[in-house]
Amino acid sequence: MTGEPEDPGPRPRPGVPVDGWRRRWADRARTLGGAARSRTRRFWAGAQPTLRQLWWTEEPATPVTTVDRRFPEPLVVPAQGQVYVFLVRATFTWSSETARPELFGWYVDYFQPQATQRLHRLAVRCSVEVPPHRPRELHTALTAALGEDDPPPWTYARGEVTFTCEPDVTVHLDERVRRLLQPYWEQRIALECERDLARRRTEYGREGNRRDPAEPDPTGESQPAGSQARPSAGAPAAQRGPRPDTPVEAFTPLEPLLPPPAPHPAPGQHPRPRPRPRPRNEPKPHEP
Repeated sequence: MTGEPEDPGPRPRPGVPVDGWRRRWADRARTLGGAARSRTRRFWAGAQPTLRQLWWTEEPATPVTTVDRRFPEPLVVPAQGQVYVFLVRATFTWSSETARPELFGWYVDYFQPQATQRLHRLAVRCSVEVPPHRPRELHTALTAALGEDDPPPWTYARGEVTFTCEPDVTVHLDERVRRLLQPYWEQRIALECERDLARRRTEYGREGNRRDPAEPDPTGESQPAGSQARPSAGAPAAQRGPRPDTPVEAFTPLEPLLPPPAPHPAPGQHPRPRPRPRPRNEPKPHEP
């Protein structure tokens, strides 16, 4: 090899016929190409219905609402007089249809301080006029303020993400006020229990009197229940019977005594006929 390209030979001149083998290969290639194109067209026409069924179509996204509840620390608000306080426990329910689930918690942590401060302002405005031992009044006032002045749900937005918040509140006593009220409630509960017992005793006594009414007095005088009726002047005195421990009372025959058994006849003798008992009302036979 000298490093020079080999001479491919003379190129065919225009108008000069190509060799026989080259012509045969060219004809064969054209035939095979036409057959491949026709088969491809038939295959594509038959595969069109199946491919239409397998085409990917994106359905409209269904909105999903994500909900979460948060329980922050109790809010401390001053009571009337600024000496004692109330404890306001709140439950915040957060929901959103536009936030992704993996970012939902981050958005809630971002909006939670704003909702807590919003509720704290309402609670302070309502608690300064309520005595420290009346948490029910504060709960009523705070519920009315939430319904009229700042009704929920509260809406918070950041960009295209929107959140709604619904607070639920309960009011509790200060622990110092609870210790002061404990003796009062102990005595009140004891008095209510005593009053209930007295009322029940009265009701049970009335029921017993209705079940066992006093016997009516023929003279027209009313007698208390349990007292014995006195005999009238014209009525004979009731005869007093024997005492239970006397011999007469201890042995009282219930049936008449049976006659003694008849003696058995000796061997060889006929038994005597037993006399027939005579009834009490039958008259005695006349004796001559």
